[in-house]
Amino acid sequence: MLEAEARRTAERIARRRRGVVVGVRDGAETAVVGVGDTGRALGQSQGQGAAPDSGRGNGPTPGPEQRPDAHTLFEIGSITKVFTALLLADGVVRGDWELRTPVRDLLPAGAEVPSRGGAEVTLQHLATHTSGLVRSPFPIGVRETIRFLQFGHDVYAGFTGDDLLAALATTRLRRKPGTGGVKYSNFGYGVLGHVLAHALGQDFGTIIGERICQPLGLNDTATEWQLTEEQRKRSAQGFRSRKRTAAPWPLEGLPGAGALRSTATDVLRFLQAQMEPAETPLEDAIRLTHQTPTGGPAGMGLGWHRAGKQVLWHNGGTGGFRTIAAFRPGDSTAVTVLVNQSAGADLAALRLLKRVS
Repeated sequence: MLEAEARRTAERIARRRRGVVVGVRDGAETAVVGVGDTGRALGQSQGQGAAPDSGRGNGPTPGPEQRPDAHTLFEIGSITKVFTALLLADGVVRGDWELRTPVRDLLPAGAEVPSRGGAEVTLQHLATHTSGLVRSPFPIGVRETIRFLQFGHDVYAGFTGDDLLAALATTRLRRKPGTGGVKYSNFGYGVLGHVLAHALGQDFGTIIGERICQPLGLNDTATEWQLTEEQRKRSAQGFRSRKRTAAPWPLEGLPGAGALRSTATDVLRFLQAQMEPAETPLEDAIRLTHQTPTGGPAGMGLGWHRAGKQVLWHNGGTGGFRTIAAFRPGDSTAVTVLVNQSAGADLAALRLLKRVS
């Protein structure tokens, strides 16, 4: 029954998507179904698939060997944020920092952080989108948008960690930190990932691997520059439409906001850890991410968004991918949908979660 539900959802989504993998878990039972194609011929590495086109040519011809499956790597975009939030919570449990720690305390000497109304930006503010930072560290204007739509250009290409700190030093907060509702900010999570990595003395991908992925047994979750050649051969090509490719988004300067790649297998394993934290080495940290912190917005935990009282979720999107991960802690059901096209399937995923719950 579980596989039939996953297949029905995958086939419905794939009618208007290049390729899709649907993963669903109900208790100890798991089903993963892939439909469509990855955009790569068998054995092709990332970067050897369909070349970016002018918007007029056809993409690669779909074939059985290209069908995505449980082990196909996708850019998971902003699902990365719940990994970043779990890294934050793990540091709280270990005593590395507190949620109320001001961001400036963990940055290099001389780094400037804006404040407003006498309030400093804290780690909690970044993790709950209440820092007052704008959505992006720089304006994404008409020129950048056109270049993406026409040629699949990465709007964040060339933006580095140094650029992030420079943008932070010159930005003006839109409101006093900790006030108002959730104002989603890639800028804020980019800063959070940078701050935590700097405080621990390692790059973001390495520290996520050591503190989150290894303890949870996630073997295929990594940043672009960490991928092995074998993983690149299992990576899907991203698409803006069914025939127009999109450039990869490494997000070098904003890794904490969306740089991770992963598979349906790993995302389901991550969701299993959320539903059974006592079975993991990260129990206390996972439970902390599910809670609304003191003074935080009711619609969020740390990283996770709430849909009513029973569902925690986060979606993601890059130039050529759309993804979502959602679960219901009370009845141990979870769903992930990974699409290698810039057209998501959030509603279909949440409907599937409701049907299997």
